[in-house]
Order: sequence, then structure tokens, then C-alpha cells
Amino acid sequence: MTTKRWKTKMDEQTREERIKELNEKLEIGVAEFSYTPDEFKAYLEMKAIMPSYSFRNLILAKAQLPEARFLASFKHWNTLGRKVKKGSKSLRILAPRFKKDEEDENRLTGFIPVPVFDVSQTEGEPLPIERIKIEVDGDCMEARQIIGWAEAIADKDNCPIKYGNADDAYGYYVPSEHRIVVSDKVPMNHRCKTLVHELVHSKVHRYDRNSSRTEKEVVAEGTAFVVCSYFNFDTSDYSFRYVKGWANGDQDTLLKYGSQICDTAKKIIEEFEELEEIEKAEKKETVLA
Repeated sequence: MTTKRWKTKMDEQTREERIKELNEKLEIGVAEFSYTPDEFKAYLEMKAIMPSYSFRNLILAKAQLPEARFLASFKHWNTLGRKVKKGSKSLRILAPRFKKDEEDENRLTGFIPVPVFDVSQTEGEPLPIERIKIEVDGDCMEARQIIGWAEAIADKDNCPIKYGNADDAYGYYVPSEHRIVVSDKVPMNHRCKTLVHELVHSKVHRYDRNSSRTEKEVVAEGTAFVVCSYFNFDTSDYSFRYVKGWANGDQDTLLKYGSQICDTAKKIIEEFEELEEIEKAEKKETVLA
């Protein structure tokens, strides 16, 4: 018994040290990452052409369409060379209402609902960001193994996973329905990374109404990087770029959420390792049979 407790404690220390090491690698990788000239140009173009909505309005939109990413009015989509798909139902967000006062100055009198549409509800000319879509290419054994474990954990948590049309996204999680959708149009390796990212959302953000979108996305992608890397599947090229985009130049963003990334990664890794041990035991029994 003493030997077993000692071994478990040593394994725990090794696991935590490895997770901490990977988190530090993430911090350094994001800090040192730089966009190519074409990528930087595309991001600037996106910032110039897309309306900027408040966090409250983004939450309102995602409550109606969980996969919503880029919002604009019917008219604005037309100016961008995209048409709203026939039969699409508009999303309602709040716009400020102003009225002239006695001094002929605009005074905020309240808010009114206005219709907008997400990019997934439109078709036509590609957005600048779509011209530089980066994917995790390939189909490796490690990725397939991680997918199997992630599916088992989601199933245990009664969180259905659907592989299919994810509109213009790689995948998304629907908190109200506790389900995950992953695109089947991407390489197996990218499917794996996306699944772990959405698994994090399902485990950490299902009932979270307080965290910002930045915090949720940085934690989900940062955790996905640590978990995948722990099991020898490197997603650094994509993950560094993704986290950098959400951090929006704030070098302290990862420091704010580093402990949450490590804690979340540790829990998922422990669950994956338990499944790995079960698989090994089953294989051993099969050989001995």
C-alpha cells in the first residue's frame, strides 16, 4: 500500500510539472507569435468592415444563435457582397435610442430591438478573415486517440457530439442544449483540436454567465493546447494564433487565466489517463485470453 501511494503522488507531481511547463510554453508562444503580412492585413480589414457590438449584444445574439460570430444588418451584408439566405430568421439586439432635448442635443432615452444576421446566415463574397483560414492538417494516431477519449467523457456527461455542418465555424458548443457540433469538413487533426476546445466549454462554461467571451475562448483554446500537447499532439501553430487574436495584444491575458487553464487541463488529463489505463488493461486481457 505504501508503495502504491508513493507512486501515485510522484505521478501527480510529474503531471502537474508537465502541465505547468506546457502552460509556460503557451504563454511564450503567444507572446512571440507574429502574423504574416497577409494575416495582419486581413485582421485590419475585418476590423474596418465589421460593426462593433457591445458584450451584452453579443450575448443576446449567441442566446438566439450559439454559433454566431460576425454580426451585421441586412443592408450592411449587402454592401459586403453577401446576401442573407432565404428563410433566415433575424437575430434581435439592442440599439440606443436618442431624442433631441431642449438644447438640441441628442439624449439617450432607451433602447430598441433591431434585426441583425450572423455570417453563417449569409452567402456570397468571402470575408477577409476567410482568405487566411488556418487548419491543423493531417490525421495522426494521437489525434484519433484523443477524439475517442473526448467522446467517452462527453457521453458520460450526457453531452451529445454531432459531426456535420457547423456553418462557417470549425465547431461550437450550445450551453442551453448541452451539445457539441464539430465540422466534418476539416482534417482529422483539426477535428480533434476543435473537439477538445468545445469539450472545455461544455465542462467549464455551461452555466457561466459572468465570464467575458475573451476569457472563455482563451481558456478553451489554452486548455486544448495543453491537453493535446500532453498526449503528444502539437497544435501550437493554430493555438498560438487563436489565443493571440482573442488576447487582442494584451500580454497579461494569459497570466490572468493561466491557473484556470492549468486546473482545467489537469482534470481533463486525469480523465483521459483513466480511460487510457482501462484500454491498456482490456488489451492485456485480450492478449492473455
